[in-house]
Amino acid sequence: MNLAGRLDRLRGRPAEQTPDTLAHQLQRLDGRRTAKAVSPPRIDALARALQADVHGDSLLLREHAYALPGCQGDPPDLTMLPEVQGLRDPDWVYLDTETTGLSGGVGNLAFMVGVARYTDARTLSVRQYLLGSFAAEAVMLRELVDWVGCDAVLVSYNGKCFDLPLLDARCAMQRVADGLGRLRHLDLMYTVRRAYRRYWPDCRLQTAEKRLLDLHRAGDLPGSEAPAAWQAWLRRGSTAPLGGVLQHNFQDVASLALLHRDLLRDYAGRGEARVDHAAISRAWQQAGHESLACRVLEAAVAHLDEAGTLQLAALYRRRGEWARAEALWLQLHAAGSTLAASELSKYYEHRRRDYRRAIDFAAVCEPSERSTRCGRLQGKIGSNLPLPLGGGIAGSNTP
Repeated sequence: MNLAGRLDRLRGRPAEQTPDTLAHQLQRLDGRRTAKAVSPPRIDALARALQADVHGDSLLLREHAYALPGCQGDPPDLTMLPEVQGLRDPDWVYLDTETTGLSGGVGNLAFMVGVARYTDARTLSVRQYLLGSFAAEAVMLRELVDWVGCDAVLVSYNGKCFDLPLLDARCAMQRVADGLGRLRHLDLMYTVRRAYRRYWPDCRLQTAEKRLLDLHRAGDLPGSEAPAAWQAWLRRGSTAPLGGVLQHNFQDVASLALLHRDLLRDYAGRGEARVDHAAISRAWQQAGHESLACRVLEAAVAHLDEAGTLQLAALYRRRGEWARAEALWLQLHAAGSTLAASELSKYYEHRRRDYRRAIDFAAVCEPSERSTRCGRLQGKIGSNLPLPLGGGIAGSNTP
């Protein structure tokens, strides 16, 4: 624009447009549009590269059967975990997502979702949805919700805090009714943490794969690189990186099913050394299954520390198995446990009414309770109360 045109603009008058000036401006605008325009990626080329089907305009779906390795004999009862024990004929659906970021922000979305369910006791039907464009998200979410159904039990790894809230938020934004948050959900990350966090450096999915499944991924695309692979497709039409994302997602979903089966063994009381049996036992007890809580600790009794042994003795006490509880307390007392001495003092005072023996154990309790307990017992011994030394346990046939 020349000086006259600028002055006209300042005075509020339209600048005179010569044909040459107008043509030049239109040419510049057209050039900008041309520079910004990107040819839309060819979805059919991506479908061929990934051996997937196209649904709608730009949603890709890949589906195939996966035979779980090492599955022989009768199928296990997959409800034998504290979180899901007692479910009747659950429809397990394993779920994992690949997202545009690791935050839960409103701009984050799942561009790939992998799900699987059993077709028989040893075979999974694995479905993987991939967005070929942002516009396909609503279609993907509707198909996903329909396929999962309303009676499924979802199984994920950290899905409680990440995958499920994200998918539900996206369903709400895309006006997809009845997301997945309403379904029963088993998050295996918490199941793994409970059993192994005392002994493992971390409880990431790939750590669990290595330590429980002896699975070591070769050439795996890290999940942190998945967003860049999808962006490479959107911006440049690059198909190769998405193949690695698809394989990574497939292995995540398959590993969920394999971990689900493997965890049953330690939760049933396999008795391995590097497992937090006490934590597993507490979970069973909180779920209302004291017999299973006992079984887990009994199978691992050789590996229990003081706290675990006291926990088993407490379970015996709750079940009225006093002789077993006493044997464990005496074992710990012989090793110098003041906590076991306290339990023995209570036992001989209240169950056996053997106050003299009770005061012997009270004398080696923690200082915080020693004086109070000894003083009370001395008062009982000094009274005229009968002291049935060697008397049996009330309600038992012990002489």
